[in-house]
Amino acid sequence: MNLRRLDLVQLAYLRAVAQTGSVTGAAAALAVAPQTVSGQLRVLEQNLGMPLFDRAGRGIRLNDAGRLVLEHAADMLSRGEDLLRAVESGAGREASFAVGIDEIVPKLVARRFLEPVLALDPAPRLLCREGNESDLLDDLRARRLDAVLATGVPAVATGLRVKLLATSAVSVFGTRTLVRRVRSRFPASLAGAPLLLPGASSEARRLVDTWFASRGLEPRVVGEFDDAGLREAFGAASAGLFLAPELIASALRQIYGVECAGTLPDLVARYFLVTPDRKHRPAAVGAIETAA
Repeated sequence: MNLRRLDLVQLAYLRAVAQTGSVTGAAAALAVAPQTVSGQLRVLEQNLGMPLFDRAGRGIRLNDAGRLVLEHAADMLSRGEDLLRAVESGAGREASFAVGIDEIVPKLVARRFLEPVLALDPAPRLLCREGNESDLLDDLRARRLDAVLATGVPAVATGLRVKLLATSAVSVFGTRTLVRRVRSRFPASLAGAPLLLPGASSEARRLVDTWFASRGLEPRVVGEFDDAGLREAFGAASAGLFLAPELIASALRQIYGVECAGTLPDLVARYFLVTPDRKHRPAAVGAIETAA
């Protein structure tokens, strides 16, 4: 078999289909037409002289030959990406590190995890993209991102490496006047207290609502914010009490001058770094994990 028959783009399509379970899903992740993916996979099968997929309902799945090809393709693609990074750095161009940040990750939490990247020598150009976790993971699989900061383990983690960065208790913060009102009988005193909470459709809000319901507490919600930074800013202006992970308590005090009313028992925030599963990782990934 002639090596010129191996096309890295076709192997990338193979990997994307294996990760998403369908041609349509792979096309969406790669931002190409489904016909492009299916056509290139047919060419790959013809070049290799064997089928790589079996039908599985409305989708497709790798057969034994496909899994063998994918195993070697993953290593080839990883090395190709490392080559591009090395050329980028060696040619004097400014290396970059693109990280997606789940929209429910507080900005101060993201800053804490990403500060070690800027301390590298030489430091890469840090590119931060905020969005919902599902879209960010699609971009990660398509190699449009180098890493994703998430609040949970991806439902489909094939081809991904997931590292727990931190576990933090969740506390209630606010201005001194508001905190004094609820501190003595905390957390029962939160019933009827003015609260600034995450947006109603978010997973964070579901967890908070479940926590209050399990204790028979009914808070007075005076504001809902999808953006944690905006929630903190309104809290600093005495609009209400807000929830945040304990690990950024000192930063909240320093920046906003707020105080901690207390910690919510059993309510825990977890933060993960999700990266492609490959042998050679960017130095920025190692810096984040080491600091965490």
